Amino acid sequence: MRKIYQIFVLSLVALMLFSVVGLENAEAQKYNWKFALEEIEGSVQHEWAKEFKKRIEEKSDGEVNIDIYPYGTLGTSGDISEQTINGVLEFSFSTPSWFATTIPEAGMFSLHYLWSDNLQVNKHVMENSEAIYQDLSGIYNEKGLKLLQVFHEGWQVWTANKPIREPKDFKGVKIRVMGDPILIQNYKEYGANAVRLAYSEIYSSLQLNMIDAQVQPYFATQEMKFYEQQEYLIEAKQVPFITGVIINQNFFNNLPEEYQEMIVETSRNMTDYIFEVQQELNQKRLNMMLEDKESLKLIKLTEEERAAFAAKAKNVWESYKEDVGPEGAQILEKLQSEIKAAEEMYAD
Repeated sequence: MRKIYQIFVLSLVALMLFSVVGLENAEAQKYNWKFALEEIEGSVQHEWAKEFKKRIEEKSDGEVNIDIYPYGTLGTSGDISEQTINGVLEFSFSTPSWFATTIPEAGMFSLHYLWSDNLQVNKHVMENSEAIYQDLSGIYNEKGLKLLQVFHEGWQVWTANKPIREPKDFKGVKIRVMGDPILIQNYKEYGANAVRLAYSEIYSSLQLNMIDAQVQPYFATQEMKFYEQQEYLIEAKQVPFITGVIINQNFFNNLPEEYQEMIVETSRNMTDYIFEVQQELNQKRLNMMLEDKESLKLIKLTEEERAAFAAKAKNVWESYKEDVGPEGAQILEKLQSEIKAAEEMYAD
């Protein structure tokens, strides 16, 4: 009986201590923020969000908790962007392509053959660009959003069931793209039939021959198993997969100044970390695909082959400038100058 009593007392003490610790944690935690992803667990975006969560929670001494919601948990990419605009979400990833219908200037991230062949150059520009973080960011502010960071997740790689080495090879090919008008125009210039589909519908559409091709970084093509329904991976270096981290502007403005600084500083200091993550993840996933499917063939276009696509893509540049007007054209020109300057810097 005495032993039972001792166990009861120890259990009661443990419960009281647990309650006290829980109460202290609850008192320490002032904020609970929601962060939605456009990709699934294990993706580049998921790694970014986990590291951001870790750094913010540590810097805030436990006053902030961030809950991460992978793709599909709260809807599609368009859904989570709308939820961030409306203040339902505090943070989300938003590929600029999804915003091109609302913010046409964001379509510049979808222009083919704008960026350098050197991903280190592109990383530098996306980390330091005035065109992005001053000019374009001001347009985001007008829509009730703050653009925290832009970074790339590796090259956008075509997958198809036939080799594609020149624009005429795209003739009649149905390729899935996001809803960005610039992307659609790019593939029309190549002779392809651009099809808009949700990310979650790509695999079944490939399986049912509703589309013939799609475009993603290597890691996404592997994790979503798109390669199972395709025979070729084609690396054309036409554009990196560029994503943005956005935050609701009103939410941000109402935070204490020290929290605003913490969020901006932390997000902008993630560039080196995420560059290494995407580099390792894309190479690892490419190797996994080639090992898993022996018939899968990798094509890397030559500089001459890429030039043929680039010539077609320049027509879309002119169309973009007309659509966005003088202000948008100036932002693009500034970005081009920044890319050129970074290429010269890395060439030395």
